[in-house]
Amino acid sequence: MKSGEDFLYHSVLSPYINLGLLGAREVCQAALDAYSNGSASLPNVEGFIRQILGWREYIRGIYWTQMPAYQQGNYFNANRPLPVFYWTGETAMNCLREAIANTRRNCYAHHIQRLMITGNFALLAGISPPQVEEWYLAVYGDAYEWVELPNTHGMALHADGGMVGSKPYAASGAYINRMSDYCSVCRYNPKTKTDPAACPFNYLYWYFLIVQETKLSRNPRMGIPYAALARMTPERREEIIQQAQQFLDGLQSGYDEG
Repeated sequence: MKSGEDFLYHSVLSPYINLGLLGAREVCQAALDAYSNGSASLPNVEGFIRQILGWREYIRGIYWTQMPAYQQGNYFNANRPLPVFYWTGETAMNCLREAIANTRRNCYAHHIQRLMITGNFALLAGISPPQVEEWYLAVYGDAYEWVELPNTHGMALHADGGMVGSKPYAASGAYINRMSDYCSVCRYNPKTKTDPAACPFNYLYWYFLIVQETKLSRNPRMGIPYAALARMTPERREEIIQQAQQFLDGLQSGYDEG
């Protein structure tokens, strides 16, 4: 993720594929042809086709086999209202500001912005799945319910309890800092967990692990973060809880921290 680069290396074919103007087969064939004539490398073509056949068609299958009951799941009992900054982009968290501004300009944000910025925040903050799903459906030009709902409900929010993905896609500010240049100009520090300048993603991440410990601690893919949590002192855990709850109370009361 890079500031000012709304599309980076993404093909932006999703509006045409999801609408049906392009078929999955012809898109994959075009990629194979590009490999055959030497204009695209094997790793790039393989990764692209995996996204079409290995993920997009899988998501289509989830929707058509599991709806309408699928959308009723709320594995983490998330019920906070969607913050107003999802619509305005007015927040001091630069990563969210960038992703939402991109969305407002283009009716588009690329996969990692949707999953690990707007989706990750909604997961960690316990935002109501129907409200998050309504937002994704409203703001993205490639969003049709069959593709939007399983991606948001299952992958971003883990509201289905693990049908789509085997672990929640939860991450702290350290991940965002590694994957972007957003943190370099943000007022928050991605390297601290609980001081006044700490990135909210940091204490929300650890708070999420604490609150959901019963449901997640035995997940083999969550072993490393829960091992780190187990080494925290009770005092450190209490600091995280206090700062996260203060932040979340502000969201619930309508306070825009930006």
